[in-house]
Amino acid sequence: MNLRNRHGFTLLELLIAISLSIVILIILFAAMRLGYKSEARGTERSEQTQKVRLISDRIAWLLRGAYPFYLNTVDEQKLFFEGKSDRAGFVTSSVDDRGQGPEDRGGLKWISIFTDKEGLKIREKVYFLKDVFDDSGGKVYLLDPDIKKIAFEYLDFSEGEKQGSWVSEWDPEDKEMLPAAVKVLMTIEKDGKKIEFPEMIVRFTAQRKTEG
Repeated sequence: MNLRNRHGFTLLELLIAISLSIVILIILFAAMRLGYKSEARGTERSEQTQKVRLISDRIAWLLRGAYPFYLNTVDEQKLFFEGKSDRAGFVTSSVDDRGQGPEDRGGLKWISIFTDKEGLKIREKVYFLKDVFDDSGGKVYLLDPDIKKIAFEYLDFSEGEKQGSWVSEWDPEDKEMLPAAVKVLMTIEKDGKKIEFPEMIVRFTAQRKTEG
């Protein structure tokens, strides 16, 4: 009888078997780790996409309800619209039917969309008050802490223009109507990365001023 068969595996064979087992385990753990990371990235992308859609839908809903409210007083006549490159303020008919505050119960409310160090915010005020242009008061809501930048452009159809042009500001002192549309671009900053939202363009159905 062969002595090798009588005494079982040699030391060298045991070492080879253990080494192969270790290699197989390392490969399996690496594959599991790669799969976990891939799943985590997929989940993160899915959550990010959902966030983009929800926030974009919310802002588009507010903008679509933009109403050309024009307040007449003894001293002045003013279109209630603030169009800047980094913020937009407007009167909107897109109100929360379940809202209990005076901002929603009037059927119209003033909305200001902007960002600061805390993220993307919305300020709501009673639409006919003169202080709507002030950066204070009202109700402020934080929409998303990761959106650190928002940029606006306004579609201007000057007399004689067929296609119009995009401008970075819309001054209510010079304009008697709302812009034809608003372009919105938002940027997420998270974990040292910057992600830009898809460009969003919202058209205004009502542009002409109304007197209040």
